Amino acid sequence: MTTKRWDFRDEDLRRYSVEIEHAVLTGDRRISVNGREVFHGGKFFDTGGEHAFDIEGHSARLRIGSTGFAYNYKLVVDGLTIPPEGATIPRPARNAPVNVVAATAPDRVVAEQTVVAALAHAPDQTALARVALVKRVENGGRWFYWIAGLSAINFVFFMLGSDKGFAVGTAIDWFIQVILEDLADPSLAWIPHVAVIALFAFLGVRATAGAQWAFIVGGLLYALDGLLFLLVKDWLGIAVHAFALFAIVSATISLRRLRGTPLAAVPSA
Repeated sequence: MTTKRWDFRDEDLRRYSVEIEHAVLTGDRRISVNGREVFHGGKFFDTGGEHAFDIEGHSARLRIGSTGFAYNYKLVVDGLTIPPEGATIPRPARNAPVNVVAATAPDRVVAEQTVVAALAHAPDQTALARVALVKRVENGGRWFYWIAGLSAINFVFFMLGSDKGFAVGTAIDWFIQVILEDLADPSLAWIPHVAVIALFAFLGVRATAGAQWAFIVGGLLYALDGLLFLLVKDWLGIAVHAFALFAIVSATISLRRLRGTPLAAVPSA
């Protein structure tokens, strides 16, 4: 659980405190203002995003980002970034009275034409490109979950005395098991299986969060695992490993392109 807090005040010397509690693995977030909860939620393994809320008339946004190794949090109030040491923000603007006058028929026609023209515009191509890249990165990262999960099922099959298994699973843990049984106590043979399953599950967590190193490390390990299938001429295992590696490499390339793709600008009215 990561906790971050900002203390600041406005020109009227009213003090504010914003705090976020972020559960890294589950993605659960709780945001409170002066002890009052203003947001609570989050998706599993969802480590980024932005949350908007009101602070007694001030417009606030709390942004969560990930570098792949750590998370960063930025609080923006009325367009001003609040530093960790605190700040003084302007008092909230008071809305001036506005005289509401009914629009004439020609004015309504012009307004309706403007809205129709805006709706007819195609979606921003940069935004669509980023969405496609993010989807590809997430799909590639999920392959590590498949590898970990099916490796765990293969190990359960082995413990039950079955010689069946899934080709997506790993072989390197079985290779290490043979070495342990020859050089150490056979009762320790379960250790490499648990270690490999946990490693690929962890790589899945980091990869889906956008960590490029997780794709590189996981891809190299799975490629090495594929060489073991090549040594025993398990062609189905080789084909499945090649397909998974293609998805992982594609996700790595997409992640590099995503970091070089600018955020789509919000169209002005």
